[in-house]
Amino acid sequence: MSSTDTDCGLLIEAELTVGLPKSVVRLHSEGETLYVEARSFAALGELRSTATSEAVDWLRHRGLDSPLTVETPVVVRVRGVPVARYRPPASPGRLADLLGVAPFDVDLGGVLRAAVRRLGR
Repeated sequence: MSSTDTDCGLLIEAELTVGLPKSVVRLHSEGETLYVEARSFAALGELRSTATSEAVDWLRHRGLDSPLTVETPVVVRVRGVPVARYRPPASPGRLADLLGVAPFDVDLGGVLRAAVRRLGR
């Protein structure tokens, strides 16, 4: 392990499938980037709703806003198309603030391409 490996914190390479009540979301890492893969925007919405679950409320009530801090880039893809990105320490764009998806920066072109792929099926 070089000194640069220890300076960046814990690096986890993983592949995870998250089974939600109505959909599945896949998470995997490539290098220093975490990818969130969903088949639909509804699946992302369902994943996002877990952030307001009773377990998260319980942690927040005890002063634990976030047990984990993500310090690596995250790319969110729907149907293989990037639709949002998180690039620490950059702040999200105005569209992300308006849509309530901060700290993610929305790629409007990607959102449109993913929607067109849905229509093409």
